[in-house]
Amino acid sequence: MKRLISAIMALLFIGSASWADFVRGSQTIAAYGGFGGSSTQYDFKPGDQRTVTGAGAAFGAQYLYYVKSSPAVAIGADLTQALNGNRQSDATLTGYDTTAHLRSLVGLVMARLAYPRGEVRPYIFFGAGMHHSHQELSARPLSGNSWPGGGAESRTLIDERQTSAAIGYGVGLELFPTDAFFIGTEVRAVKLLGMNTDDNTALRAAGFAADETTTLTQGYVLMHVGWKF
Repeated sequence: MKRLISAIMALLFIGSASWADFVRGSQTIAAYGGFGGSSTQYDFKPGDQRTVTGAGAAFGAQYLYYVKSSPAVAIGADLTQALNGNRQSDATLTGYDTTAHLRSLVGLVMARLAYPRGEVRPYIFFGAGMHHSHQELSARPLSGNSWPGGGAESRTLIDERQTSAAIGYGVGLELFPTDAFFIGTEVRAVKLLGMNTDDNTALRAAGFAADETTTLTQGYVLMHVGWKF
């Protein structure tokens, strides 16, 4: 029995030692998948605050190179696509049924600070880069209502495409069942600079104005799998 217990303890020790630390020169690649959305809201008057998009699929890939082991600091690159769904509402613009969506492609150069050892390794990161995004808001008058000047057809009030700077940040947790293979989860947000919730000529012509404006933020909840080498 003592020999059996000693053997089990030895195996556990060998297993725990197999999760090699992040050291200078360690590299990781990972593929992401999950959901995207936004907490940013339109605030047009007359109307109520409603988010600029619905939730939808998100996916991407990442490469990291560790430049320091204690604390574990990595630099790398990340590319993420968010195919958010439509957000329908009859309150965004009073008297109109609206459909809003935001879609974005974001590339970041990032720095990550991670716990360097063990099976479970939390991390935080910050990044800056570029985005290419498209926001659209269309509206159709509700029954009994019409556009100023007449008509009850659907009209596109916002159709904006922008390529500009992006700033991202987030937190995550990775599980290493072996030295090389890992899985993880992450929550991140990206500020899409140059994209905002301001009004425009089409909205003002329909009788609406922005009460408050803010920069659009793309959010993500992601799972990922990767390989350390």
